Amino acid sequence: MKANMNHQDFYLSSVRITHLFGSKQLLWELFTDVNILGGKNGSGKSTILKSCYALLKEGYIADSKLAGLVHAMQINFTNGYVLTWERISVRSMDYKQQDGFRYYWEPKGVDNKGYLMLQMSQLKNAAGTPVPWEEAEGRINVLLINSFEQRLLSKENMPQIEDANDRTYLDWLIHEEVFKRNSIFTGVLEKVIKGISTDPSASVESLLQQKNIKNFLSFYSTLQVFMENYSVLPDNQIKFRLKDGAQPVIPYNNLSMGEKQLVLLLLMVANTKGEPCIFFMDEPDLGMHVEWKEILVSQMRTLNPNMQIILSTHAPSMIEGWYEKVKEIGQIVK
Repeated sequence: MKANMNHQDFYLSSVRITHLFGSKQLLWELFTDVNILGGKNGSGKSTILKSCYALLKEGYIADSKLAGLVHAMQINFTNGYVLTWERISVRSMDYKQQDGFRYYWEPKGVDNKGYLMLQMSQLKNAAGTPVPWEEAEGRINVLLINSFEQRLLSKENMPQIEDANDRTYLDWLIHEEVFKRNSIFTGVLEKVIKGISTDPSASVESLLQQKNIKNFLSFYSTLQVFMENYSVLPDNQIKFRLKDGAQPVIPYNNLSMGEKQLVLLLLMVANTKGEPCIFFMDEPDLGMHVEWKEILVSQMRTLNPNMQIILSTHAPSMIEGWYEKVKEIGQIVK
């Protein structure tokens, strides 16, 4: 079983939701590269993306408010696997769990009639045989970015950052990705050192051309495409310098909100290391200049061409060059 399951198999081919917002039905046929969802505020874009992410990540939707907006879901994969999920009310004393399902009992407790809400999900392979969820964990590589909330955090929540009281939640998210990136760099550096020790005749230049190292370094060149007024420094804490040289080195926390959002997004993509993955992005372009929006999707695909992008947006500029990949809510919800 495990030998036949890998990241690349698990791209989404379609999503079906029953009773979205209580009465609507959804069927979204997906591309393996880019999918863009448009629609009015409150039309369900965020609900769809967050629900899919939660099910792929955990097999259930821990946010009971979010779970209450859908009744049942079916996610189909390009390899023929199918993930089904349902939220039901059961009488706790009489209900017997079924084999082959993963259960999540919502923490609200039993009502005065002895009923409680539970969620049940099941993953089946192309032959229709249930697959233990544990065998899929780590093989469905999924990410979500859905908030650039500027909530201030206390210093206790950000102990590893200097001047933490002046930092925002967005700074903290970037800090986490920088830490992850530096951990990746440690592994890259170890491979370079091992390569030199194994083959003393190998040049550093040739080792730097290895795929994993080129993927690591491409983050800086991609960021530079956007940051035209800065020189992006190859620094492990992500720093910049104005090209006119009039200012000292600028740390990422001194950037504008839109610039920080871009840094975070590109860091998250770069940290996938070019591996196949599914990336849900709920309005990732908020606060960005229109010229950035026009190239954002293509630049993310440059950083990781093996990434399936599923994003929502209100910006017409985001669909530049991707018109055939766009769906409006009204086209997939009835």
